[in-house]
Amino acid sequence: VIANIVTLLLSIISSISYVYFTDVFLLKDVRLTIEPKIVQRGNQSRLRCSYDLEGQDLYAVKWYRGRYEFYRYTPSESPSTKVFPVEGMLEVDVNSSNSTQVVLRNIEFNLSGNFSCEVTTDKTFSTRVDSQTMVVVRK
Repeated sequence: VIANIVTLLLSIISSISYVYFTDVFLLKDVRLTIEPKIVQRGNQSRLRCSYDLEGQDLYAVKWYRGRYEFYRYTPSESPSTKVFPVEGMLEVDVNSSNSTQVVLRNIEFNLSGNFSCEVTTDKTFSTRVDSQTMVVVRK
């Protein structure tokens, strides 16, 4: 009986460890930086998303203004980039944007607010998000 209990406990611990380690260590250090964070109206800003996939393959990086997705990079799709229309005339420089950055041009006042990058790994679909605030000011 004790041997069965020990085997059961080891099985439970093994399962908990697998869930914990796959969730914590497959994707880490997702950081969004906005350069510049305070941008003059009509100028551009570069949003950079750095991350550590811990050896996993990238599934997708999604970019949001508030709750609205405006850019997606998915390396397994062709084309790998997609731009989604967002109310407020958000203009993405597609040639300068990729898996780690998005360049926004001709920025208007209504783009002041929160931006996010969401990174997802392939197979495990581990996902992490970071958000930062951009402020648009007069020239």
